Amino acid sequence: MSFAGPYPAYSETADVLAGCAQRKSGGIYFLAIQVGSGYRLTHVGQTGASFHQRMKEYIINTLGGNYRICDPELLPRGLARPVWNGLWREGTRACLPEFLRDSTRLFELAKRQLQLEQIFVAPLKVEDRLRRRIEGAIAIAIRQDAAASSLFPPDIRVLGRLTTEAPLEIRLQTQVQILGLPERLEI
Repeated sequence: MSFAGPYPAYSETADVLAGCAQRKSGGIYFLAIQVGSGYRLTHVGQTGASFHQRMKEYIINTLGGNYRICDPELLPRGLARPVWNGLWREGTRACLPEFLRDSTRLFELAKRQLQLEQIFVAPLKVEDRLRRRIEGAIAIAIRQDAAASSLFPPDIRVLGRLTTEAPLEIRLQTQVQILGLPERLEI
């Protein structure tokens, strides 16, 4: 599996993934921020819809407070200090008034975070379950390394391989160094 990218997550002059030939495809994607000479994941996901559609959803949900927002001054140093933990988590829906009271400041911080995030995509036409297994295996691999997972939320929900499923091995390729992302991965 070969990941194309990095592509900017945020632009005020071009649509998301405007320069990506695979933008209409689905598959596996992740977002990452450059820290030193490599990148650290901030999010991993899978989509059966287009990468373009999913990334628009991600950007809208981040700017709208549904997803976590971290201090953008610390992210390039590999430090994630949440300034807003998002509304999607259990028990946080009642925090909407708090978000709205501070929405101007949080919106600007979310924009700055998105300006740091880069998108990587790997088109893959397989069944939903296999995409979810790959997504889960990448998340598990990233979480194994404290430095690699420094920007990766510990509570992202993913599904790994079930004990009833035969293991498969895949190869992962990127054009840039992604900290913690192995070249071979058992899913």
